[in-house]
Amino acid sequence: MRRSINIFFFSLIFTFFSKADAQTLPDFQWGNASYFNLKIGESLTFQDTEIKLLQLSNHFNQLKIGNDTVWLKVSRRTLPEIVSGLRIFVADNKNVKALTDDIEVHGLLEKDVLLCLSNITEQLLNPGKYFFPISFNDGFLWSVEEDSHMFSYSKKKDKNHQLHYGIDIDLHDARGKEKHWIVAVENCTVVWVYKNLDEANKETCVLLESESQPGIYYVYNHLYNKKVVVKEGDKLVRGEPIGTIWGDEIWGHLNFSVVKSDTIPSYDSRNFNAINFFPQLYELYFRQTYSFNRNYTKGKITFGQRRDLNGNEKNLLAFEEYSGKGWKLEQWNPADRVDFISKGEEGNARLSKTIFSGEKASCINPNNWYDYEINVRNGVYRIRAKMGDYILPSWQKVEFEGVPAATYSLQAGELKWTSEKVVRVKDGKLTVRIFVNEKNNTTAGLSEIVFQQAY
Repeated sequence: MRRSINIFFFSLIFTFFSKADAQTLPDFQWGNASYFNLKIGESLTFQDTEIKLLQLSNHFNQLKIGNDTVWLKVSRRTLPEIVSGLRIFVADNKNVKALTDDIEVHGLLEKDVLLCLSNITEQLLNPGKYFFPISFNDGFLWSVEEDSHMFSYSKKKDKNHQLHYGIDIDLHDARGKEKHWIVAVENCTVVWVYKNLDEANKETCVLLESESQPGIYYVYNHLYNKKVVVKEGDKLVRGEPIGTIWGDEIWGHLNFSVVKSDTIPSYDSRNFNAINFFPQLYELYFRQTYSFNRNYTKGKITFGQRRDLNGNEKNLLAFEEYSGKGWKLEQWNPADRVDFISKGEEGNARLSKTIFSGEKASCINPNNWYDYEINVRNGVYRIRAKMGDYILPSWQKVEFEGVPAATYSLQAGELKWTSEKVVRVKDGKLTVRIFVNEKNNTTAGLSEIVFQQAY
């Protein structure tokens, strides 16, 4: 009998250590999140659940997680999913990396995909140890609608393809003022302070190193020279002020990045080995990583407008539920956005059968239309749209909820409003469908939408 009991306990111990050994070690960790590199066909084990990478399609990634098979896109501004009891998001993949010439920014991606996994019972970042990088004392509100987000696609400039570094946060109302102070995300040491980074000698960049996890660095770009209150070597506690904002030549905003490095980043290498941290930043602000549903009963939506006029909210991005509006784009579009043009203060979304032609993100829409969706309450709505392109001749056919509104062939720089239509919404989505000329691949343009619930 005693021998049987001993065998039973030895079996339990063996099983326990076998499971412990089965847990795959992450490539790195930040807070309560573990990041893993995977090749197609490879597997890892996290919390006794096997995760296998099956295939890639542009920015989408097919994974088998436990008994579930799912497609997840790279989280440029997408929240984590809960699958088989795990919280997961795709931090990067080789196809997104291929859209840029600045490959050092994607230095943490060593295989085909970089996954972020975490325990659903824990927050990604402990709110008792981490703080949103902007003080809430002056009533700061974050729209999460800035066009320049994590790995957002930028058109080719001077033969160089770029993806955006870090996340921009609109602070135009605080430009050059003692308002919305920028603060330390956690207990940190000030590594360096670089001043006079623009022609007007008003911009400063500050680098902090994590006290709890040395090798994790926080980059604060576009601070105001005259209001930076820290210096190299300072020890900062979570939430302690660093300075106020300036921005770029026309727009007041903070560009914030998180990087992992075995050596101290220089100013020129400050964006190398960037950590995709959009879900963490969202969690620090909203205190959750699951989406809330935003809907509208009326609104005015502009497209491609100059960034200082609307907090760089260009409305070119793929639909996200927490935003409540956006373009319905799928695997065919690796940039996860549509093209645009700006002219002076105005602008428009630019649509065609092939978008980003001549760019690394060039792709062909398998449909002959683009859908822009707005979350609304069911009911009857009045809606109209301003069509055309400020630079090129355009052709476009427009429908609101399947109701034909207009077909316009317009000259370069000619824009025209559709007549107001009254439509009924039954599925909670007010859909604007814009047909493009598939044969001639001409441009269609959308500059503005105005809508209001009638009853």
